Parts: sequence; structure tokens; C-alpha cells
Amino acid sequence: MNTLYARLIAGIAAFGLLPFPIAGAAPKPRTVDRLQTEARGFYLLWSKGRPEAEQILALPFMRGGQIVQQWAEVEPTPGRYDFSGVDAGLARFAARGQRATLQVNGNLKPLWLFDQVPHVATKLSVQVRDAGGTLMFWHPRFQEAHLAMLAALARHVQTSPHHGAMLGLRLNFNAIGTEHLHVPPEFVSPDPWIAPAGVDRAVAGAYTDTVHETYVDRVVTAYDRLFADWTTVFVRNNLPPEVRMRYADKFTSGRLAWFHTSSEAEPRSVGTEQQYATFLDFCRTGQTVAFAEPWASAWGEHGGGPDPRWCSPQQWNYWTLLLNLHCGVSFIGEYFTNLRFAVNGQHGQDTAVAPDSVGPREFMAAYLWGADYVGRHNRPAESPGAWVAFRENAVARAPNPRVSEKERHFTRLTGDYTWLATRVTEDGSSGVGPIGPSTQRFGAFARRYPAGTTARIRLDPDFQRTLSGNVIVRVVVMGGGSAAIQAGPARSTFRPDPEHWSTAEFTVPASDLPASDGAAAVQVRAEGGELFLHLIEVRRAEGFLPSQAPQDPMPAP
Repeated sequence: MNTLYARLIAGIAAFGLLPFPIAGAAPKPRTVDRLQTEARGFYLLWSKGRPEAEQILALPFMRGGQIVQQWAEVEPTPGRYDFSGVDAGLARFAARGQRATLQVNGNLKPLWLFDQVPHVATKLSVQVRDAGGTLMFWHPRFQEAHLAMLAALARHVQTSPHHGAMLGLRLNFNAIGTEHLHVPPEFVSPDPWIAPAGVDRAVAGAYTDTVHETYVDRVVTAYDRLFADWTTVFVRNNLPPEVRMRYADKFTSGRLAWFHTSSEAEPRSVGTEQQYATFLDFCRTGQTVAFAEPWASAWGEHGGGPDPRWCSPQQWNYWTLLLNLHCGVSFIGEYFTNLRFAVNGQHGQDTAVAPDSVGPREFMAAYLWGADYVGRHNRPAESPGAWVAFRENAVARAPNPRVSEKERHFTRLTGDYTWLATRVTEDGSSGVGPIGPSTQRFGAFARRYPAGTTARIRLDPDFQRTLSGNVIVRVVVMGGGSAAIQAGPARSTFRPDPEHWSTAEFTVPASDLPASDGAAAVQVRAEGGELFLHLIEVRRAEGFLPSQAPQDPMPAP
């Protein structure tokens, strides 16, 4: 290719005008892959007006936050849009060198819609904050206005000088409140709905499953068409199966991404387990990425709460992180409430504790440890280590009165939470928990190993092939016996505290670890008494900068 022709081709390609790819040209990286590399980590949620927000955002593991606007704010009159709040938020995070998710919520709908769309005076969800009640979201005028607002938002943000500070856009259906679409039986007919003068309430017809599916499909289609070419669209992972099937290829290709607001230490029902399974199937495999927000704070507080808890806040917070990592979440949204406690020991109206006391330190240690891993689940060569968090649980433990006994039984998330490693099962152990001091983060789940039994883990072969130099074997254990830890020919005996979780670490050459296609890489045998195991971790000793996590807090006296 002569020099002049090469320059011509390069100039045309720079403007995206080539009708065909140039042989040998590197493929353009997917947006989701680029963001997973550049922006994996923790994101601050629900901090508007909080003076500690800037301090939290300055933590080394924080990657950004969120921008939240209400539909009522961005469209004060029909067709006139005010995106100044969006602009200010993007500029703020751009100045920090961070990113934010953007969401236009529907808790507050434009007041003028009540003059154009039928409504009922009843608030059909805790998310509805309109004084006038709930709008008929399947009415043609409502849908027209909603889709027009999304189109205006896309035009505005795409031309913003700071749109690169947007991690992605959270897809909101904005039907009943922001997330909900369930219509009680007494309101499925248009008859009870109040129609403004000149508006035909019957034109929308009765609310049915088909109406539900059609509405969801139209909103997903709009987000895909308006935003997916130039930013990440995070779609709620509770889509109706029919809609999910139509868009499956867009998730497997990384054009669309997933999110949910349901992260907990374990699923609360088989329905939410299916949402986690979406992350397992699409995100842990690397087909696309996930953003996850907690259902509630570690204490159970949220808009419809409080929710019951069966373990301590530090345990709930830590095991929620483990489940997010297990499911392949690249961007972990975290409540302001949890992060503030980690920073300054303050929670709600409770008496504040010293930031270096056991509670805040347990929160902070979890974040610092998890920050090294998040977003590297499908990248063995980049992962700092591999681990198994020992667990067994087939039935949701939280005594939530809104979840029936039948819905509490799991099918997929019944065992360990893992990261590039697996436990050799049928090892004579059984699931237990909570166990140990509530002040330590580890003991919400564990496995009991009677004397003479052995825990074994195998490493992911792709991960093990990337190991060189030395690795650190780390075991978190409690019990009355001795833990005989073996990694290849190296063997170390450790006697843990019988009533508090202890951590044993030793270094071995990576080349000494048995191949993952055969023997277990690490074994822990209970000798002279039973052991309770929380974690076995194999971590690179070289080539990665540690997060400088503080030492595990000393057991409470």
C-alpha cells in the first residue's frame, strides 16, 4: 500500500466512513470491556446532601457515584426539558476523574401528566411520591411522554462535554414509581381510574400480562436504540422471559448490560435467586457486565424496610460483597450508610464509635480486600488471587414475612461462593452459621470439618497457568483442633483460636502447587478436633500491589 493511499484510508477510517474492515486492523474494544478495565470497583449511592460524601469518594477503592434526577425535575412543562442537574453531576464527577451512573427516576412524575393521563388517588407502591396518586402508565399518552423524555435525554447527554464521566445509564421503567409494574386486581380495569377532561380512559384497555410485556419491550427498545451505541445501558435483570429472549443476543454481545437493586448476603427468595443467576450466566462468563445495588443497608434499612437480619451488620455487608464477586459484578454500588460507618463509625441515630474500633474496621477491611478482586472474575491473568468462601445453605434464613416458605428454597446458590477456585465436595463437612463472634465479619456462613476430615480446593487452570514466583496461601479458620495446611510439598500446622476467627498465612513457590486437573492445590486437615473453615485463598505474592488492607481486627475481649 503506497503512502498516499495509506493516509487516505487512515483519514476515512478516522471518521468511521469505511464500509468494510481493513485486514489486520485491531477490532474496536467493546464499551463494556473498556469500562470493566477502567472503572471496575465501588460506587457511592444515595448520598445527596450528605457532607461526608466527598470524604467517601476520596477513598482509594471508590470509582464514582450516581446522578439521580426525577422525571418531574427534568420535564417541568410538556416538551420543555431541564437537564441542568444532569450537567452539574457529570461535571462534578469529571472534575474528580471518576464516573457515575445516571438514572431518571419516576417516583415523582411531571405534575402536568395528571391533566393528560388517567390516574387513581391510591399510591400503588411505596415508590410513588406523587401527591395525586398513581398514573395509568400503560395509557398511550403516558408512554408517548416517557419515550419523548428519553429521546431528549439522549440528545442532550451525548453532546455534553462531560458525557465520558458517565459509567452508564440505568434503565428505569418509571411505571409505578421507578421499578414497579404490578397492578392490583381491583385496578386492572380502566373503570376505577379517574380520567381528566377530554381524556378517554378506556383507550388503554385493561391491564394484562400482554400489556405488561408490551410496555417493558417498548422501554427496553427505546434505551437500546437511543443509548447503546455510545454508552452502557444497564437493564434490570428481572425482565419478563419473553422480552429477555428477544434481547439475548444484545447481552451476549455486550451491547446491553445488567443491573439489579437486590444484592444481599443470600437471595431472599427463589425469584431473586433467578436474578443472581442472570449475573452468573451473562456476567461471570464475561459476555457482558453487571452493576449491583444492595436491597437495603447492612442494618436492613431501605425505602420499604426495615428488613430482618439474622447476622451482624459487618457479616451481612461482607457476605453481600462475596456474593456480588461470586456472580461477576464489575461495578458494586454501595449505600452511603455502609460507607459512612466504615469511615467514621456513625450509623443513623446510634452512638458513633471510633473509626478504628472493630465494627468500622471490619467494614473497611472487607472493602479493601474486595477492591482488588472486583471486575476481574473473567480475567484470570489479572486476578490477584483465587478463593473459596465456605458455605452451605438451601433455604433463605431471613425471617421475611413477605416471602412464603415455598419461595425460600434455592436451586443454584446453595453452596460456596467462589472465585477461580472450587472445593472438592463430599469431604465430610457440613454447613453452619452464624458461628463465632458477631463482631467479626466472617462467620455468617462456614463449614464444619470433624476431626480427621480434609478440605480441598482446586484452582482454575487458566488462573494457575498465570502464576509465577511465590504465592501466599491464606486460611481463615476457627476451632478446637489443629489445621494441617498443605500446598504441594509444603506443610504447615496452625492451631486456631477455638472461639474467634484466626488467619494463617504462609508463602510457597507457585511451581510447587499440584496441577488443577488432578490433585487439589491446597488442603486443610482437621487434626485433634473439629475445625470451622471460612476461607481458603491463594494469592499472588508478587506482581500485584496489595490494597493495604488493615490487619484483621483483634477479637473482642
